[in-house]
Amino acid sequence: MSAMNNALSELANKKSVCSEGISKAEVKPVKQRAILPWVVGSFGLSLAVGGWAVSQQEVVVHPQALSIPESGSSHSAMVSPTSKVNTEQQLIYHSAPVREELANTGSKAVGQKAETPRAVTKPQPILLAQVNSADKAKPAPLVKNGEVVIEQVELTPQQLSKKAQERAKKSLDSNNLAEALQNYHEALRYTPSNDEVRRRLSALYYGKGEVRKAAEILQKGIALEPSNAELRLSLAKMLMKEKQGEAALTVLSTLPESASVEYLSLRAVLAQKAKQDDLALQSYQKLVEREPESGRWWLGLGIQQERAFDLDLAKASYQQAITKLGLSSQTQQFIRDRLTLIGRLEEQPSEN
Repeated sequence: MSAMNNALSELANKKSVCSEGISKAEVKPVKQRAILPWVVGSFGLSLAVGGWAVSQQEVVVHPQALSIPESGSSHSAMVSPTSKVNTEQQLIYHSAPVREELANTGSKAVGQKAETPRAVTKPQPILLAQVNSADKAKPAPLVKNGEVVIEQVELTPQQLSKKAQERAKKSLDSNNLAEALQNYHEALRYTPSNDEVRRRLSALYYGKGEVRKAAEILQKGIALEPSNAELRLSLAKMLMKEKQGEAALTVLSTLPESASVEYLSLRAVLAQKAKQDDLALQSYQKLVEREPESGRWWLGLGIQQERAFDLDLAKASYQQAITKLGLSSQTQQFIRDRLTLIGRLEEQPSEN
């Protein structure tokens, strides 16, 4: 019994020693996380990363073939509880085709970035008619097949001048002189060589008493066309009314080929009065050629020939004049007196 008691006492002592060496560990409770949100979040993150990698086209592939290891391999892969484990080794990707495809895709992407973006042009509106200046006629609307069509008609300077002249005449009919002058100026701007418009405009200014303005308009026309006999004649008549015969003769000193009988007769009379015998003789010679049946022109020619001491020619011209029509009895008596005088002059040398 004593041995058993000793054995029990020793066992009790050992138990107490073991109980003293062992202490209670304080472990904090571990919070358990839900598995489903983690799985959904991981799946969403993997999709986002995959989409970004595809958009950037920067895929890195290991040159060696990617494979799924067997379950008995030393490099065991951690898989999701919901995934299936494939124990067969299968080739998923090949390095060479992937590199070529990625290289082609990358070059296309770089080329697309290098290209200059095309400018987006807005469609331009379609204009049916457009008038840029007042020199164009106003388009008249036409109706074709139920649609209104505007046609633009280009007028020539002559047509525009004619329209301006028509407006000027209407202004004159309405006794609106200022508007008439404006329209004639516009017509003259379109056709500066229109001597009729120029002469009408000059006459209007002369009627207003603006003689200088009227003369300037005619002078500008003569400067444009020096051989225009009508403008020269109009200016000469104006100067004669202002009692400026010498100035009028200066205007008529030029002899255009288109000079009328009126032009030649006024030139002859003014030259005869101014004793410019050469101009007068030339004018009467032209008049006799134009109207050989006029006694007036033969008379004038005879006078100029007598002044030049061409008595034979003067006698012949006087004899032609007395037989023509258009001379008064007094003029005919004057011709007879000149013939008698010429006869006496012809007899004087024979007596000596």
